[in-house]
Amino acid sequence: MSLTKKIKNEKSLKQEKQTDQLKSNLKNNIKSKPKEENFISLDFIKTHLKEELFFIFCVGGIYIFYLLYGLVQEQLNVTKFGTEKKVFGFTAFLLALQCFFNMVSAWLVSLVNKEQKDNTPFMKYGFVSMLLVISTFLSNQSIRYISYPTQVLAKSCKPIPVIFMGLLLFKKKYPFLKYIVVIVISLGISLFMLPKATSKKNIQFEGHDHLFGNFILFVSLMMDGVMGPFQDNLVRQYKPSATSMMLNTNIWNLGLFTIMAFARGEISQAIDFILEYPEVIKLILAFCITSAIGQQFIFLTTNKFGSLNCSTITTTRKFFSILVSIFYFGHSLDNLQWVAICMVFGGLILDLYISYSNKKKGVLSPLATPVKHSTTLENKKSL
Repeated sequence: MSLTKKIKNEKSLKQEKQTDQLKSNLKNNIKSKPKEENFISLDFIKTHLKEELFFIFCVGGIYIFYLLYGLVQEQLNVTKFGTEKKVFGFTAFLLALQCFFNMVSAWLVSLVNKEQKDNTPFMKYGFVSMLLVISTFLSNQSIRYISYPTQVLAKSCKPIPVIFMGLLLFKKKYPFLKYIVVIVISLGISLFMLPKATSKKNIQFEGHDHLFGNFILFVSLMMDGVMGPFQDNLVRQYKPSATSMMLNTNIWNLGLFTIMAFARGEISQAIDFILEYPEVIKLILAFCITSAIGQQFIFLTTNKFGSLNCSTITTTRKFFSILVSIFYFGHSLDNLQWVAICMVFGGLILDLYISYSNKKKGVLSPLATPVKHSTTLENKKSL
């Protein structure tokens, strides 16, 4: 009898232990589930918060460095040094220095990222760079004859030469809305550049021959229109990385701008000017450094968030560049010019909307700028 009781006691103890273990496991599961759910949701939030913060960081970088770039660029063209009121007018020399800083910046980034070898023949970059050098030189030279807001507004209108040259040289076809975009932008530019709008009463620091300034700016835009398809071809055929393209393009640009500076006799004159007025050095360095850092932010944004997001940021940035220039340098605009500015940027926003819509449908917009094209040219056209 005692043996039977002992067996029963052992069984009951075993059952009690199992019951206690089950209760304990159940409690642990109940406690751990909310924690697990909280952990997952927190992780999700943290990931997206990091992305949002990084996007804000990129937007801030583009805005800060390109707004500063625009201010310094205009400052270099309007500041008069010494009692003789001399202006630093050595465009080719300045752009050669800018390309040198951009080249060094791209080289350093390629070393850090351990870029693969670019299979694009180096000579292939030559023709594109030649067009880019002409476009950039004329664009920067135009600021001597027209105001900075006029120049930025005109250079924002890339869809016009792209469509014009696409139709003329490559027989391309474009959606109907693209032609509406071009009409709206063209009307806006025309209104802004009316004789009344471009009079010295309305635009301070306007050069003595604004018609010539508008002409060379138009030629610069046409160079952009010719260059785009050729560079797109190069990207499609050889698929170079953005940094590699930036590096090789700037090597060519540096060589071509240096030759141009020598041919124009700018090297010795610029050095003499710097020695006579050393205060210009800080403006030149600021111009080159903001250009190089701003370009890296363009690459970073395009690689992480896509070329369309980058285009949206740079389009709105151009609008703020105009506003900053107007208020900082005291340009005076009439109501018609404000309407013209709104028309131009309204057309650009419509173009971006078309590109986003086509992307959702899986169709690349005829004017949608490829990643490499967008990043390579962004800061070389006085945007």
